[in-house]
Amino acid sequence: MNHLSKLFIVIFVAALWIASGCKKLPTDTSLLVLNFNPYFGSDSLVLGKSYRNAAGDSISFGRTSFYVSQIQLITTDGIGVAVPGFILVTPTTGQNIIAGSVPTGTYKSISFSIGIQADSNHIDPSNYASGPLGVQTPAMHFSTDANGYIFMAAEGLIDSTHNNQSPNKAFSYHIGTDSLYKTVNLPDHSGSPYNSVFNATGTKVLTINVIADFGQLLQNINVAQQPVTNSTDYVLLADSLAAHIPATFRYQN
Repeated sequence: MNHLSKLFIVIFVAALWIASGCKKLPTDTSLLVLNFNPYFGSDSLVLGKSYRNAAGDSISFGRTSFYVSQIQLITTDGIGVAVPGFILVTPTTGQNIIAGSVPTGTYKSISFSIGIQADSNHIDPSNYASGPLGVQTPAMHFSTDANGYIFMAAEGLIDSTHNNQSPNKAFSYHIGTDSLYKTVNLPDHSGSPYNSVFNATGTKVLTINVIADFGQLLQNINVAQQPVTNSTDYVLLADSLAAHIPATFRYQN
């Protein structure tokens, strides 16, 4: 093979390498912003405001907080795209939460878990300030590392007289421990009644609005008669509340 032929081959291979580089898959990403909006049934939930539960009793809330972890968007091809880490959601910080970034594409649904997964649930909260997840020290924690974090908290007042008077009896539900870690799989948003996909177009923001319905959380719970659980006490009540978590969340639009 002469020198001219060798030079041609080198140039040809280099041209193929450059062309292949130009055809790499797009690496653009969009910020994923989640809005978790607290509701009680069909009404927006405002702390301190009274609502009527299914039994007709007046109820008000002083606190509604929960951890969200293992967020995953599902593409229209059925592929899951994970967003690592976890976030603490409260009524004052539930709007415009930057959860992370996702690749350019179209997505049909979202799933997430309420709580903190077992491998992170028992780390001393003071270690999270500079820990592997790079988040600030979480604010909801049981008294021992063995029990870990409070996955969801709902606190307030309930009408103890059962005659539709003002709420006057305190209730406090702290749902946690590894066994009560629950996953929420929201339905296909491209189907009825929404009929639209979530578009991550790159260099832009993808916003998904989710309702946290605390009326669903307390469905069939006699709050006046069962006002307290820390999950390690009144275990059956904690189990019932945790079983309602998947139905507590739905798309807002």
